[in-house]
Amino acid sequence: RSMESVIEQYLNVVKPMFLQFVEPSKRYADIVIPQGGLNDVAIVYKIKT
Repeated sequence: RSMESVIEQYLNVVKPMFLQFVEPSKRYADIVIPQGGLNDVAIVYKIKT
């Protein structure tokens, strides 16, 4: 795939679906881990609790 097609898919499909479905559901979460799986401190904290 070309870089252009990846960017086009992200802008036209991935980002709009994220904004429509994922982002609004964060308000129902018990915990939101900033930086996702890259936040080792938050992950260790969550595993211990």
